[in-house]
Amino acid sequence: MRNVVLNNVRPFVDGKFGEPTKMCLVDGAWADSAPAETDEFDAKGALAIPALFGLGLDFKEPLRDDIYTFRDGVSAMRRGGFFGGLYESSANPIDDSQKLTAMQQLSAKSGMEFAFLGAFSMGYQCKDLAEMVELAQGGAVGFGDGNKDCSRSRFLRLAMEYGSMTGKRFFFMPLDDSLRHHGLVHEGCYADTLGMKGIPRIAETIAAFRILEMARFLKVPVHFKQVSCGDTLKLIETARAQGVDVTCDVDIYHLLLDDSCLFDLDSHCNVPMPFRSAEDREALWQGLESGIVNAISMNHDPVLRQDKEVNFEDAVPGAVSLEIALGAIWKPLCTRLSAARAVELLSTAPAQLAGACPSAIAKGGRANLVLLDPDRPTKVVPTLFAGQTRNTPLLGKEIPSSIVASYIGGVWTEV
Repeated sequence: MRNVVLNNVRPFVDGKFGEPTKMCLVDGAWADSAPAETDEFDAKGALAIPALFGLGLDFKEPLRDDIYTFRDGVSAMRRGGFFGGLYESSANPIDDSQKLTAMQQLSAKSGMEFAFLGAFSMGYQCKDLAEMVELAQGGAVGFGDGNKDCSRSRFLRLAMEYGSMTGKRFFFMPLDDSLRHHGLVHEGCYADTLGMKGIPRIAETIAAFRILEMARFLKVPVHFKQVSCGDTLKLIETARAQGVDVTCDVDIYHLLLDDSCLFDLDSHCNVPMPFRSAEDREALWQGLESGIVNAISMNHDPVLRQDKEVNFEDAVPGAVSLEIALGAIWKPLCTRLSAARAVELLSTAPAQLAGACPSAIAKGGRANLVLLDPDRPTKVVPTLFAGQTRNTPLLGKEIPSSIVASYIGGVWTEV
């Protein structure tokens, strides 16, 4: 662990940022003083924000380590100020206890706090049930679909009935494949103008309704990943009123972009859940304000450059976000909500959903934090990213804030 003294830093205490002061970080904790000759860093009034927790992390290793590795992912987390994350890989389903143990051993070396979703079906194929009881006993915090549609309602019922024995939450990306029907973008005026196959809202809402009805019938807790339209939030609100234990998150890019970005024909905007209309985007923001949305997710999904630098229709869906998420979303969040609510949505709430201990900055306690200059814009360039991927819709654009450094698990990282 490295010791460091931060000068002119604004700590987050009791839900707000204080005046510039000195912080001593010693052996991974915030202390009253530091040993002699400890390195000092002038934060120049930067905000000391509790480190973030990322929902929807996929680092591809081992099956697709040609794209990205766990080491790349951990580096991205340090650059972006994340102390942990909820891991679920579409390429590497954790469908037995041996795979879970292997991932736990890999993550233990990182110094980060990872939680893992087990697959509820073998290989995400929705044909054979995974050993969910063994996975839960081994430490899986819930069960996921690998962002693939489970269209067989009977199998879904069997999986949720079996999984209910563990008391764990099921995580779904609600998108009906038969209604998606090879669609690429939101079904609307922009898709029509560009002549692209569209994905209607009902592809999301019908899938969500089916899952909510199953959860209500079986009394199983569920979580919706990457909600993209306001109609789904209405279904969630109604289900909660009926007693269903349902939580949800919104992807960072769906808060920043809508389907008008399609006019650039940028293949980086090809993502699994399509960018919906401006009205849907506003509904997501209102969901944050009302509390219907529980957390903001990252859905860090690396894609090879050669699979993105092609025509929009041929691109592999996915976007990376860890390194730039905080700088991109902090100012909009604080404008619409508050700093305290922003910290909750990016750090506390995601950690609680994953069953992890939230990050905190308190004297005598561990100090996992990220320093942010909220008023210094940053241009999103390839060198900001770990590994060889750079597949973000914000590539080449300017974001309003800059990450200065992070201190996570006693490791000091300057950006």
